[in-house]
Amino acid sequence: MKPNQIIYHGSERDIIKAAKVLKKHRSLSRMKEPEARLKIQSLIDEHDLKATILVNGNVVWSKKRILQNLQRIMKHGALYTIEDDEQPILSHYFYEFLHLCCGSIAHYDINGWISKYPTVDHLKQFFMKNEFGKRVLDWIPEWKTDAKEIVKEIEQTLFPFQSYMKTKTMEQGS
Repeated sequence: MKPNQIIYHGSERDIIKAAKVLKKHRSLSRMKEPEARLKIQSLIDEHDLKATILVNGNVVWSKKRILQNLQRIMKHGALYTIEDDEQPILSHYFYEFLHLCCGSIAHYDINGWISKYPTVDHLKQFFMKNEFGKRVLDWIPEWKTDAKEIVKEIEQTLFPFQSYMKTKTMEQGS
């Protein structure tokens, strides 16, 4: 098995901090990529790492950062503020996750994405059926375990009292 290649991007300070944390876990390079991605994700969140960490050329995402931003969006009911001259609530980080992992085009920029999906209801519709006609969870490849974990939690937040997502999963498993 070829060892995982781990690369860091960001400020020098952020890269040094991330490398120091990950260096303590030497087995990361020898783990299967799906397992390594989950471990790195937990280290990112546990140590509040800001550097972008890639495994074999693909970003490992912070579940904590995305879910915190989702909570803020849920509180406002929209991806932008109404009172502050329509400033985005959707973070750049969450926006990058949406268009790089979830089956959406970039819509030119974050403001374009927000204009396409301005409310929590629009976001719910997107997660049920992305721009390629698939449920977002089903769009993400199995090896991208960090992104799958995030989307599972997003679904639990967006659909707390609905059995839609569980039923949909059961139907596909049959």
